[in-house]
Amino acid sequence: MAKPESIFSSASSANFQPRLESRQLWGKIFSIVCLAATLFGLIILAVLIVDVFHDGLPRFNADLITQPPSFRPAKAGFRVALMGSLAMLTFVLLLAVPIGVASAIYLEEYAPKNKLTAFIELNIYNLAGVPSIVYGILGLGLFVRGLYGGGAPVLMAGALTVALLILPPIIVVGREAIRSVPQSVRQASYGVGATKWQTVRHHVLPSAMPGILTGVIISTSRGVGETAPLVVLGVGTVQSDPSISLLNLNALFGGRFSETLKGTVWAKDNFFSVLPYQVYEWVGDPKAQFQTLASAGIILLMLVVLGMNAIAIYFRSRTPKL
Repeated sequence: MAKPESIFSSASSANFQPRLESRQLWGKIFSIVCLAATLFGLIILAVLIVDVFHDGLPRFNADLITQPPSFRPAKAGFRVALMGSLAMLTFVLLLAVPIGVASAIYLEEYAPKNKLTAFIELNIYNLAGVPSIVYGILGLGLFVRGLYGGGAPVLMAGALTVALLILPPIIVVGREAIRSVPQSVRQASYGVGATKWQTVRHHVLPSAMPGILTGVIISTSRGVGETAPLVVLGVGTVQSDPSISLLNLNALFGGRFSETLKGTVWAKDNFFSVLPYQVYEWVGDPKAQFQTLASAGIILLMLVVLGMNAIAIYFRSRTPKL
């Protein structure tokens, strides 16, 4: 009498049909579909870029970054919007990156695994997918009306709103990068007598830094190109540089830093503009010259984002590896 195992194995082998040719065919079809989807996205992106460069290159010159906005297209430029974007980006990075990385370290390395931390993690993942317009409404109520009593939108209000927007993705990607560090690295550090903080500082963070910087690059690229939350805050086209004195080294290092900071960042009557809003404003203008100017502004915004990403990629490549 045959054993039950042999009966089942013979029955399963009799019913099993490899169908190698069919499986390989479906595998090739799937790979072709994935390749076609990738090429379709790249072709659409290439068409858009070529169209933007075709329309904007004739207007892309030095006046584009040295002249303020104007009702005359020939004399209009993006100087004020560029200064506003760079100043806001500086404060966003100073606010969001330390808080995001510290939160990722705490949640992954120090926080106890209980219902409270699970609830916090769930909300962070949900906040990473919230539309940006919701953050604009939050910033309007919390910063413009709450912090400034309904005063005019200021640079710091916009920076705080955008920092809140990119903070959840930085935390999520930072946690994934820290989690990817092998436990053997931590155990080896503990084995030679290192403390928890020494292990995180000298071993975990250097290993996770490329992934953390990747999250910062992706999140900051999204934040610098956002328009909807800043429109809700009341950002518009302005003629004066809100942050020019903040970037003045004589004012910064001449003993008047607090007055400069108060007058440029915290003042209620200090309007500012950013590149995405300026492009949005001129794209809808019926004059063809302003539409050409908007295309040149898109090129300028792309260069700002690519330059920022290049700097982050450079530092990521310089990160020592264990």
